[in-house]
Amino acid sequence: MDAPTQEAPSHVSGCDLVAAVRSGTVAAVAVALGAGADPNGIDPASGLTPLMFAAGLGDGDKVAALLAAGALVDALDGKAGTAALHKACQGAHTAVARMLIEAGASVDLQATSTGHTPLFEAIWFKADAIVALLLDRDCRLTPTSYYGFTLPNHLAYAKNVSQGAGDAEALARIEALIAQRQARDAAAMGEAALIRAVQAGDLAALQAALADGAAVDRRWPVVGGFDDGHTALLVAARQGLTEMVGLLIDAGADVNAVEPVFGAVPLHKATYNGHVEITRRLAQTTGVNLDYQGPSNGYTPLHDALWHGFSACAAVLLDAGARTDIVAWDGKRPLDLAREKLGQDDAVTKRLAAAT
Repeated sequence: MDAPTQEAPSHVSGCDLVAAVRSGTVAAVAVALGAGADPNGIDPASGLTPLMFAAGLGDGDKVAALLAAGALVDALDGKAGTAALHKACQGAHTAVARMLIEAGASVDLQATSTGHTPLFEAIWFKADAIVALLLDRDCRLTPTSYYGFTLPNHLAYAKNVSQGAGDAEALARIEALIAQRQARDAAAMGEAALIRAVQAGDLAALQAALADGAAVDRRWPVVGGFDDGHTALLVAARQGLTEMVGLLIDAGADVNAVEPVFGAVPLHKATYNGHVEITRRLAQTTGVNLDYQGPSNGYTPLHDALWHGFSACAAVLLDAGARTDIVAWDGKRPLDLAREKLGQDDAVTKRLAAAT
């Protein structure tokens, strides 16, 4: 980033920052940010943030400056409900799209107006290099737009209405890239022997796969299903397959593996579904994080156990040393949930009250 070449003024508005992003230099952007301009300020005329403008223009230096200043990568504009990554896709700015993804942008975020994900936008704007990037980053192929189009519908429609120079060739490349990704997903599902055994509840198949040296923490591909990104242990803990959980732990499965759908760990899966013996086995495993907070609501496994009224699971976690003072994003402590779901006179509620 270029260093500012002038003294920052004492007052710089969000509109000044937008102007610097749209027609100024990186130095002007730095000056505005240094003077206190909000990197997430909304331009009243367009409803866009400065990062959205920079992404749409494909200006990587300005994108980098805004991200460093705290720009929210998945903020939505006020009109179309799209994020900066959508804007980069619309402009076919591959380098900027990569920057945004590396900064944490969701590759599956759906626009509030159309339901378009970045993949849908990249297809519509014939940005085949960005399509390749998104597919490589495991974007889902299963979303449906808010007007009812699936990915095949969307691609077919784009092919039908796009008659510009080079459009047919770009869309043919995109179609081939999607087919390659589908083949890769199918192969990954075929290779995930442990998860397939767990899905089938086939203990013998699980034992055979472990004996054959199957990778114990291999994850299910992201295909738009309930097991997306899960390891065999995550699935077994959710499904209540106690013996399988034990075999997987003994084989060295990661007891703190986080899945991408809900951001949960195996203990969340067990306590959320009331699997007491699995909760006990996981809680007693060396290195387990008893207090991991899920990103969506900040609930720990103890929160989940209490939220669903599984007092026996909660007692197991308390016996194992789970913290009782963690506050979730809704402001609730375990004691608050215990009072709501178990009642004041429950033994676990009294135990939590005494610990608070």
